[in-house]
Amino acid sequence: MAIEVIGWIGAFLLATCGLPQMYKSIKTKNFQGLSLLFILWWGFGELFTLYYIIEKAFRWPLLFNYMINITVVFVILIFYLRFRR
Repeated sequence: MAIEVIGWIGAFLLATCGLPQMYKSIKTKNFQGLSLLFILWWGFGELFTLYYIIEKAFRWPLLFNYMINITVVFVILIFYLRFRR
């Protein structure tokens, strides 16, 4: 049971670690510190790992983490493309 709690805490922290950057960038409409290559690399990494988790290593904390991260990456990509200078 304790290992599940640790897994969920880790998944939550990893899933939400991009939120402060997303919030700051959207609020200021400034994405200069982020590169498109970084965003795409991050996004595809998340997608491929999510696929692996679904196929081979299904665990709810991991699924939660990668689904939230994919959402964050997608939102950052949309706003990056909208506000790039």
